[in-house]
Amino acid sequence: MDRSLAIALNTFREAVRDRVLYGVLGLAVAVLAFTLALAELSVEEQRRVVLDVGLASISLFSVVIAVFLGSSLLYKEIDRKTLYVILPKPVRRYELLVGKFLGITLTAGVFVGLMGAVQLYVTAIQAGAATWLLISAPLLLGLVLGAAFYRASDRTSLAPAMSMVALATMTGVCATTDAAVEPILLALVLVLGEVVLLAAVAMLFGSFSTPFLTGAFTIGVWLLGRSADSMATMRSRVLSEAVRTFLHGLAWVIPNFHLFVPNMHALDGATGSPGVYVGQSLAYAIAYAVALLVIASAVFERRDLA
Repeated sequence: MDRSLAIALNTFREAVRDRVLYGVLGLAVAVLAFTLALAELSVEEQRRVVLDVGLASISLFSVVIAVFLGSSLLYKEIDRKTLYVILPKPVRRYELLVGKFLGITLTAGVFVGLMGAVQLYVTAIQAGAATWLLISAPLLLGLVLGAAFYRASDRTSLAPAMSMVALATMTGVCATTDAAVEPILLALVLVLGEVVLLAAVAMLFGSFSTPFLTGAFTIGVWLLGRSADSMATMRSRVLSEAVRTFLHGLAWVIPNFHLFVPNMHALDGATGSPGVYVGQSLAYAIAYAVALLVIASAVFERRDLA
């Protein structure tokens, strides 16, 4: 396990140096800021627009990151021949694959934390937080993180702690308003669960395929998984009985990504216990991810890398 964790840390360092991620991060921040302007188009649902569009954006961009990293990082090790330097050492192939998976999950988790902080800050603005707090909080946060970043010997390893500090700070800012903070945090946890499961799907396809096909297959599974509930309950008379039976069976096999995008009423306690729902969804994501990684490891062990 120590070897997998070492590979995970190196994978994270490699991922955070990729400029594509900074482009995705900048675009995500711009979209979250734009929700404030978009909310003004709604007469009575400004807060709902900010939350729904913002959280949907975080989910979408997190999916993009998981697919991009999952389809490229393992292949890069093979393409650059660095895999032939790693495997002769006491490192099993499954340890390499698990390490890559953990590194992708950590990278996506940092992204979700940072975007969650921006979402909470935007929500605080929309909810009418005190102006002095909206100005001083990001300034103080920037000074503290900047000083830590300047003094750190390993700056990339500081990113997870920085994202958590940013998230905690903006949670405190948003908590000074009448906005519901808990549903936002629970939604972010569900986004992370979705990323964990999607990264495992990407690692499965990446264990035997090229980056392009891995990305295409992973996106296809994600799109089908988002429709799993609809396929499981489909009663259309237009489709034949055989097609409906096939769709019902497919809904039980593919990962159900619809679990991670519930209605906000499922997270605010209006229709049940949100903690139980999030816990069950996370358990489902972890169990499914473990099963996929076991299959991916078995496939990767038998892959001819010559």
